[in-house]
Amino acid sequence: MHIPDAANNVIPYEIYPTLMGKQKILKAKRMGIAVKLCTGSPETVADKLRYARLTAGIRQADLAAGIGIDRATLLRYENGQVAEENIQVDVLIRIASICGKDKYFCCNPYHIFLGEDAGKQIKQYRKRTGLTQKQLAALCSVALTTVKRWEQNENKPPVYVWELVNRSRCES
Repeated sequence: MHIPDAANNVIPYEIYPTLMGKQKILKAKRMGIAVKLCTGSPETVADKLRYARLTAGIRQADLAAGIGIDRATLLRYENGQVAEENIQVDVLIRIASICGKDKYFCCNPYHIFLGEDAGKQIKQYRKRTGLTQKQLAALCSVALTTVKRWEQNENKPPVYVWELVNRSRCES
């Protein structure tokens, strides 16, 4: 059995406890994480957060302090008790950085959309489809000022806007 380390190098399972510490790998097994660590493909944001932290060998309290959030908040993130879209992109990026992962490792596609200038993408979608801001506002059942704020990155667009923009890319 093999497990990737913090740099995504595959290392034999037998060596892993010495790199991470026996206590931590045993705790990971008790938490039911060992199987996910072995697959190397965490799917949810919660799994990605936990995976990044555990493979980096960082305690929850230390990671939470490093990114400026409460340990209980990080625990809720890792347990999937906070809806993924409600976790701030900058928090996920800071976690990935501290854990030695790529910038968007802990993010889902919606977070990447937000992190990669969502306003510009919304405006491009609108131009590509020939919609005015007013028409997009009507389509999304929001005020015109809301669309303007989305395009200026003043307000975070909801998930359904990302789905709309993403769906149009797939159809193009």
